[in-house]
Amino acid sequence: MNIFSKLNKLTNLTANEKVLVNYMEENPEKFIKMSAIEISEICFISASTIYRLCQKLDLAGLSELKVQVSVSINEYLKEQNSLDYNYPFKQNETQHQITLKMKELYEQTLVSSLNLIDLDQLRLVVNALKKAKHIDFYTSAGNIYFAENFKFQMQEIGTFVNVPMEEYLQRLTASTSDKEHIAIIFSYEGRGIIIQDIAEILKKNKTPIILISSTNKNPLTKYANYNLYLSSNENHFNKISSFSTRLSLLYVLDCIYTCYFELDYNNNIKYKIDTYRKISENNN
Repeated sequence: MNIFSKLNKLTNLTANEKVLVNYMEENPEKFIKMSAIEISEICFISASTIYRLCQKLDLAGLSELKVQVSVSINEYLKEQNSLDYNYPFKQNETQHQITLKMKELYEQTLVSSLNLIDLDQLRLVVNALKKAKHIDFYTSAGNIYFAENFKFQMQEIGTFVNVPMEEYLQRLTASTSDKEHIAIIFSYEGRGIIIQDIAEILKKNKTPIILISSTNKNPLTKYANYNLYLSSNENHFNKISSFSTRLSLLYVLDCIYTCYFELDYNNNIKYKIDTYRKISENNN
């Protein structure tokens, strides 16, 4: 995960730590060239504040923090612009202007999504999916189609993903789940009518949960064993459409699929080719 995304997720910062974080965000290029003494003087903080922040980020010290800022700075700066994710174009704009705005929105969404990817979490998620005997995917409304697409991709390489659609089937699937299952839940902010009930049932049944969500406060986080985050720049309802959320979800699911595919790369390629060869032969 991009270091600036990690900083934005910290909730237990002291007043002095917040001053330090603000300085880093506003002056990342200067920060990586400064010593601990220089940082302390310009931010009016003690050196211990710097090292406490490093500990909260699970970093060894200032040198490692500056390395993380250095490798994250380009993507962070790309993400800093005045794009309105909820209303990316205005009334009376030309079709050319609209298409350019949509291109910019998609580019910024991908940058934001990449910045939020936690590679350790992604690795754990993929390994957990590989070990599970059963994979169930819970979501609702238009997001069902993204779950179905993920199901199709996985089935092409011989891994079945169950996507219950109706409320009763979701409850039934969760109730009959156990520790040999793994559940993927996508919920932007945990607002679904039954999704918290589903998470509670799964937790009682000792089913590991992979939560894909926004970085906003989400009541489902307490149930999750693993958490992957989406670009979170859209309002839940006050917008033209879920342009950014849809693309970010597709990106995250494709990252899961491709990393899963890579675990058994050659056999997965062979399986796909053999399968489509059989389909082609039967159609002739």
